[in-house]
Amino acid sequence: MKSFGRIVAVFAMLAVFTASQARAETFVVGYQPYDTISYQVIVNAELGLWKKYVPKGTEIEFQGALQGTVVANNMLAGKAQVGYMSVMPATILCSKPKLAKVVMVATAGMSEGTRCSLVLVRKNAPAFKSNEELARWLDGKVIAAPKGSASDQYLLKFFEKYHVKPGEYLNQSIEVIGTNFRVGKLDAASLWEPTLSRIASDVGEGVARIVADGRACDNPDLGIVTMRKDFMEQHPQVAKGYLRSELEAQRYILDPKNWSKVIDMVSKHAAGVPKRVLWYSIYGQIPADSKDPVREWKSFYFNELERKNIAEVGPFLLKDKRIKDLPTADAVDDSLARQVFKEAGYTPVSSSVTLGVIKGAPASACPFKD
Repeated sequence: MKSFGRIVAVFAMLAVFTASQARAETFVVGYQPYDTISYQVIVNAELGLWKKYVPKGTEIEFQGALQGTVVANNMLAGKAQVGYMSVMPATILCSKPKLAKVVMVATAGMSEGTRCSLVLVRKNAPAFKSNEELARWLDGKVIAAPKGSASDQYLLKFFEKYHVKPGEYLNQSIEVIGTNFRVGKLDAASLWEPTLSRIASDVGEGVARIVADGRACDNPDLGIVTMRKDFMEQHPQVAKGYLRSELEAQRYILDPKNWSKVIDMVSKHAAGVPKRVLWYSIYGQIPADSKDPVREWKSFYFNELERKNIAEVGPFLLKDKRIKDLPTADAVDDSLARQVFKEAGYTPVSSSVTLGVIKGAPASACPFKD
């Protein structure tokens, strides 16, 4: 009889274990290993920060993509619940509520336009004394950007402000842009870090030069963390816990004591990119002769500058017929991020910047030589 009791107990334990396994779910986070707005995702994955904050039994799969539009499409298709992208693809994504309700819940970082809002020209292009002089040189030239990206948005605004009429404006991936600069098939382009620093002259191959940034046409860079609304409603503790891990990853990246460790982690995901380039892509001074020392800032939730930028992008995309409708007001909701920050017990460093700033360093300060 005792043996029978033991058998029953064993089966009961197995039943509980099986039920627990059935309840365990895997959620997908879409990110871009070749984009500095996703460096904290890599830190989160490598350090396993998320495991401290999501409910027990939850699994997170970090799924890399080469462009924010790919992440956005996966979210629309229900293949990812969380996604990292710039404000342009985020706005396009959130303008399609009939396909999927997606919310901008936090910021991954912001700059005055020193991450993906830059003009690169071929290495033998002339020197330009002004943005107007650059604009006239761009007339009739072969120019490229990954369409649907923040770099595309930047060039469209640059073209509009300076009345640029390119000979060709091509849709090319970051890899193709790099290749075409190497073989002399491009006159100019816009793309993002770290590929930008990889091909530019500061610490990279020197096949292109940076000649303008976002300040040329008031186009800042803004990284966005997006979440599917159904995920947030059905798994509120997972959404909240993941955002807490995002907060800790951003704080880790900001601390200069961690900079080398951050790059060691990122290099595992951004295959083929030298560590000196990865370091400069987030901690270096861009442009090299910039008078503004701030490379970017991280606020986690949306302050006035972030909200202003989000509000400007929608009408611009609508006018350019990139979207059919503006995102609804509830597509921007950082209330969960604010709750997470408050419960963490941190204090904003200022009214405009919550977590801190990264001040760009010269190439000579880079600890990596490879």
